[in-house]
Formats: sequence, structure tokens, C-alpha cells
Amino acid sequence: MESYIYQNALQNENLFKTIIDESPSPVGLYVGPDIVITLVNNAILKVWDKDVSILGKTFRQALPELEGQPFFDILDEVYATGVAYEAYGERVNLLVNGQLQPFYFNFTYKPLKNDTGEVWGILNTADDVTELVLTRQKLAENEERIRFALDSAQLGTWDMNPANEVVTWDERCNRLHGFAKDESMTYKDVLKNIHPNDREMVEAKVKQALNPTGSGIYDCEFRTIGSVDKQLRWLRSRGKAYFDDSGKCIRFAGTSLDITAGIRDKEEKRKLITLIDNIYDFISLSDIDGKVTYINTVGRKMIGLDDVEELPNDLEFIMPDEISKLKIVNKSLEKSGQWSGQLLYRHHKTGDAIPVYITSMYTYDPSGKPQGKATIARDLRSEIAGRQALIDSEHLLQNITSASPTALWMSNDEGVIIYVNKTWTDWTGQTNEQIVGAGWLEAIVPEDRGRAAERFLHDLKLQQPYEVDFRIRRKTGEIRWCIATGNPQYNSEGRFMGYVGSCTDVTEKTKTDIELQQKNNELNDQIRQFEFVTDFMPVQLWTAKTTGELDYVNKQTLNFFGLPKEDIIGEKWLDYIHAEDQPGYMVAWTEALQSGNIYQYEFRLRDKNGNYKWHLARALPFKNDDEIVRWFGTNTDIDEQKQMQRQKDDFLGIASHELKTPVTSIKAYAQVLGAMLSREGEEKKAAMVMKMDAQLNRLTNLIGDLLDVTKINSGRILFNKVWFDLNQAVQETIQDLQATTHKHILVMDFKDTGKIYSDKERIGQVITNLVTNAIKYSPHSNRIIISTMREGNMVTVCVEDFGIGIPDDKKEKVFEQFYRVSGSKQHTFPGLGLGLYISNEIIRREGGKMWVNSTEGKGSTFCFSLPVADEIATDV
Repeated sequence: MESYIYQNALQNENLFKTIIDESPSPVGLYVGPDIVITLVNNAILKVWDKDVSILGKTFRQALPELEGQPFFDILDEVYATGVAYEAYGERVNLLVNGQLQPFYFNFTYKPLKNDTGEVWGILNTADDVTELVLTRQKLAENEERIRFALDSAQLGTWDMNPANEVVTWDERCNRLHGFAKDESMTYKDVLKNIHPNDREMVEAKVKQALNPTGSGIYDCEFRTIGSVDKQLRWLRSRGKAYFDDSGKCIRFAGTSLDITAGIRDKEEKRKLITLIDNIYDFISLSDIDGKVTYINTVGRKMIGLDDVEELPNDLEFIMPDEISKLKIVNKSLEKSGQWSGQLLYRHHKTGDAIPVYITSMYTYDPSGKPQGKATIARDLRSEIAGRQALIDSEHLLQNITSASPTALWMSNDEGVIIYVNKTWTDWTGQTNEQIVGAGWLEAIVPEDRGRAAERFLHDLKLQQPYEVDFRIRRKTGEIRWCIATGNPQYNSEGRFMGYVGSCTDVTEKTKTDIELQQKNNELNDQIRQFEFVTDFMPVQLWTAKTTGELDYVNKQTLNFFGLPKEDIIGEKWLDYIHAEDQPGYMVAWTEALQSGNIYQYEFRLRDKNGNYKWHLARALPFKNDDEIVRWFGTNTDIDEQKQMQRQKDDFLGIASHELKTPVTSIKAYAQVLGAMLSREGEEKKAAMVMKMDAQLNRLTNLIGDLLDVTKINSGRILFNKVWFDLNQAVQETIQDLQATTHKHILVMDFKDTGKIYSDKERIGQVITNLVTNAIKYSPHSNRIIISTMREGNMVTVCVEDFGIGIPDDKKEKVFEQFYRVSGSKQHTFPGLGLGLYISNEIIRREGGKMWVNSTEGKGSTFCFSLPVADEIATDV
């Protein structure tokens, strides 16, 4: 029976041979249960990398490289069951050029049967789909890369069908717009989650993008409110509408980016700059060479520069006699990076000296090298005036009380005598140390001493007016009758603070005694006025004994600590100094007490709310006959200055390190993705990616401007000077820029300039900036004129536009850092406001100058001139 089947197979072979040979697709015929290769065409031999010598061999013999792959078993199964096998995109590892290589096929194993239904052979047909499968794999990989790039940029994608306004988007975009996961929606649904104050603006911009007569570009910043988490987010959504030949919108798609952090950072930066600009103290920044780059508003007003544009060198801040001190300042800066002390600033209009206490410190670039100085200066004039007023008041009180024939005295709330005037000393011969406390009782004769003390303690306990008469023994031995009176003193909260009183000699009841009593009352008023003055002062005022213990504090001090006076004076207040600051304070205070020098130290004090705040403590010794008898001091709140310093340092650190690296990575991904899409024929997708790349170029340029400013301010900008033909260099730059604009014609009007010795790339950077600015600020004109000329030893380049122009009072401001068009045009012409500043600095450092002539509403002409000398050698 098998012989019969085999004979039939041979007869059928002739029938198929011609058809198989002519087929362009791989075809093979395998006969018998051993799967003998009986017939193959050239196409399948090419796939197998075999020749006709395989005919007559079994499939296993002809293709041993298929061992371990499923095809031998599949053929046996088809022959045994008579059921055909079909495969699509099946991987086959074939031996080609001596190496196994993967291929993909759509193929069939079709059993061939005789009239009785028995299988006598298998017909193998195949289509090589290797290229298709690999292409699909590449597409899948490309899609994965696109998703990765979008994730890296934290972008969400959206697509709206203009016909039915159904919106489809990815999970990120869905979340950014405030919808629940997998929630489907329409354009109207999307509008519901947009902040009410932004909804009208979004609708207007979408309508503008869908207008077939426009550009189709959609770019909008707005707020969303999540329907689930109720979270407020700021988004920047960009997209483009696509139209068919009839003007019908067929697609509207784009991306959304969460810019909440950026918006908040801008607001915080604005607040920080406003705070610094209006802080009470003088604040300035200068480069390492002493060129001042910034002074806040208060500082400008303090030294008379409020209406001056060009800032002076930092040496010009200081009175001429003080310049020699800068050597000490610079040495301290070089050693520790900071210096604090007093200097005399100069008022630039009046020439008056302004005493200031300054703290100057280095600022550093990312590599840790000093790049400039920051200075905070506190105007001491009001403090000195206040201190002088206090000294004058103290002197006045002493002069008044010393001239009084009545002994005046003060006690604290515990009855301890804290002050007596010179009259009592003259009477009794007691020293101040012998009098303070209860020593005054020793001058009273023993018979009256107990009664005077008992009466004083009784009235003190009741906090009532004190009056007692007693006899004292004067230093001459004479006994005199006296009447001592005391008036209770209370603070603003009604708390008893002690007594202010007098002791009057009443031995002779004369008219003179009565007049003296009236004077005593006036003196009491003077004492109350003195207390009022000290309580009114905004700083914490205190006095201390020569041993260092506080014996008086003003109302401001009591309010800060929220404590009664007895819990502050003495050494009790030391408990409120921060533990970390106490050792340094003790060293500084002890040194001042021992040397008699001015005391000054910064430390943190705990207020009544338990918060520590930085204070600057200063004290001066008060001397009597060249002997220190008391210290007068102040504690000034400088906590806000300290916080501003920390915020500034944090801001500079973040801005220096976090900008450039992520942008570079995103740009690299965008360029690779665009190139891959272009090779695969995905031109629309490639165009979208290239737009993203263009935006990244813009961001890179902005970062480059920031870096250039940093280099300029730190003095690290380098120039590579060569001899070059100026007109040729300008022409090359203009030709490159002409390719970037289709609306404006760049007209070149050159006169002979010859060669100049300068940095060609930097000069090209300046020209590029001036021309691109001219294009940007002349949106309604189509012509820009670039001219060159030479006059004497100077060459001049001008760029003239016919745009919006510049008001007269703003012409000089355009060359300042971060200056931008104000008002409603600020968003029309975006940018950081650094280009003209950088250009001006480049020209200035090349020995030239830059200026602008402009008429508002008619256009502007920006020019720069550079020195030119005879060419000495081409290799100079």
C-alpha cells in the first residue's frame, strides 16, 4: 500500500514541479513519512542558504540546524494527522554564511492526500516577513522611547477630535487636568475643571487655534482644580490644530506640563527680591574686582545714588580716610570669607560721612572659588543719635541731681537701693558701693535706724508712698534732721517697679527748704521723663554693673521676654541665650569688662513665645573720673537679616547647580527620537519632536545667557582674539539669521571697515542678539537694516528696526540685567532680559561702547563701536 502511495506521489511531483519553480515565494515538497525533500524552488533554497544537493535527503538531514526548533515535530504531526499547520511571523533560526541568524515567516505545512484520503506528502509554502516583523519591533521600541522622553520631561499628551470634541489623553495628562483615572471626557468636561478665572482665556485660545486662517498654534498657561483631590495646579498646555485642504480641522493635539512649582518659585523669587530691595539695611553685590553690580533701593537712597544709573566701584562708597581699613577687611575675607565691623560710608551728593556697621562676605561659584562680595550695612546714625540722647539724658539727670541740695534715690521692687545722687555722698561720705542695697542705713544715727528701716519695709510691702524722718551723721560729724519720701513706680501693666524718692534736710525750716522741695518734685518729673525716653526706644536697652550683672532694662526688653524685670536683671537673662551661643557670648562680655573696650556680639535670644531670634548686642562703658562705673548697652533684632542671608545662599546654590543637566538630557533624547522618526517616514511626528527640540534650544540659550552673566560677574569670561574682516563676519552672521525669518528682510549697508583684532565668536554673538531683538520687537514691519562704517580708529556696527521703539526714560535701562519691557507687553516679548546686558559687557570688555537711539512707536537703532588698529601680523 505504501509503495502505491509513493508511486502516486512521484506522478504528482511532475505536475507541481513547473508551478513550484516559477513561484516567487519559497515552496518545498516533502514526500513520505521520512519527510524526504523531493521538490524545492530557488526561493526556498535562497532562504535556507542551500543548493539542489539537498534533494532526496530527509528534512532532518538537509537542515540539521533546525534541531531543537519545533519544525521537525510539526512536520511529523502534519503527516500523521493530515491536519494542516499555519504560522504567522514565526521565528526560524537558519544557517546563513556559517552562522545561525533569525528570520520570520508566514508559512503553511499543507498535507497532500491521494484519492483514498491518505497523506503522501506535505507542501510547504512561505512568505519572508522578517523585515516587517523587525520594523514593527522598531516601532514598538520607538513608541517606548517616546513614552520615556515624555515621562522624562514630565509631559502629558492629549488629542481632541474636533468633530465630536471627545478628548483622549494619557494617564499623566488625565491626572494633571484633575480627572479620576480612566475617566473619559469631552472638551466641555475639561473646561469644568479649569479655574473659573482662567476658563474664558482658555476657550479664547482654543478658538484661536481652531481658526483655519491662523497658525493653528495653541499655547496657554492656566490653573486646574482636581475633581477628586481638589488640588490646584498650574499647567502649561501647548498644541497644534491640523487642517485639510478645505480648511476643516481634522486633529487638535498637544502636551500639558505641570508648572506649579515654577509659578510658585517665580512668586517666591519676586517676594524675595522685593523684600531685599526694601529691607531697612543697605545691601550690595560686587564682583571680585570690586565692581558693584547691585544695590538695593534703601542702600541707594542712603548713600545718595537713588537717581544714578552707573554704579561706582566699592572703594567710592567709603570716606577717603577709611580706605586704609580695607587692607584689614580683605585679609579677613581671604582668611575666613567674612568681615564685620564699623566704617564710614560717603554720601555721593553731600559728601557727608555715614557711620555704618557692615558685614562683608565672599560669594562663591560652583567650584568653590570666590566670585564676588556681598555686603550688608546698617546705618548707625539713628542708633548713635539714640545712644547720644541716652547719654545726654543720663548726663542731664546726673547734672540736675548732683546740683540738687536734696539727696535723690531709687530702689527696685525688692527695696534694694539702686541709685543715689551725689548729694547723699557729699553729706555722708559714703561711696556708691557702700550706699547701694541697704548700706544707706549706716549713715542714720543708731537711735533712728531701726524705725526708718521698719517704716520702709512696711510701706514697701503695701506698695504705698513712703515717708519717714530721721537724723543722719554727716561726714563732718554734724547731726542733721532729714525727711525721706518715696513715690511708688509702676510699669504700663500696673506692676510695682520700686520707689523714686528724695531725702531732704529739714533742720532749718526756711523758705529755701520749701523751694528745694519744689525742685525735688521737678526732679522726679525729670526721672519719669528719663524712663519714658528709654521705654520709647525701639531697641532693647539695658545697663549693667561693672561686674557684668544687669541692673536695668527698658520696656522693649520686658515686652520681648514677656517677663517681669526681676526675672531679667542680674544674671537671670543668660538663661534665654541659645546654648550654642552662650560660650562665645561669655568670652566676648568678659573680655569687654576686663579691657573696657566696646562690647559687641551676635547671639540668639528666646522670646516670650519660645522662639529664638538673632540679636546684635553692643555696650559702651560709662566712666566717672576715668573709672568705669556702669555699662550702657542695646540688643538689636537682626533675625530678619540672618534669614534673608540664608534664603539668598539657598537660592544661588540651587540656581547654580540644577539648570543645565536635565535640559541637555532631554535635548539629546529629542534629537535621537526626531532622527529615528524621520528615517521611518513619520514626518509629522518628527516635526513635533523637532518643535520640542527648538523649544529646548531656546531654553538652552536662556541657560547660556545665565551662565554668561555668571562669568561676566565673576570676571571669568574669556576672549579669543584674532584678526578678522569685520564686514565678512557680519555678512556671514546675517546670512545665517536670514534663514531663520521669512517675514523680515535683513538689509546690509556696509562701508569699508577693514580687519579688527577681537573675539570673532563673541562679536557674532552680539550681532545675533541685536538682530534677533530687532526681529522680535518689530512684528509689524518687514525690514531691518544692518550697517557698518569706520571713522578714524573706531568701527561702528548698527542694527535699525522699525518696531515698537523705547521710551526716552527707559533707553539706558535696556542694558541692565533682567530688564524687560514693562506693562502688558511683558508677555508679548518674552525673555530673561539678559541679552543686551551680555552684549554690552562683551563690547565694553573689548574696549568699545554700546548705545541706542530710539523713538517710541517708530523703531530703534542699536549700535556698538570697537577700537581698530593697524594689523601687525596675521598670527597676532
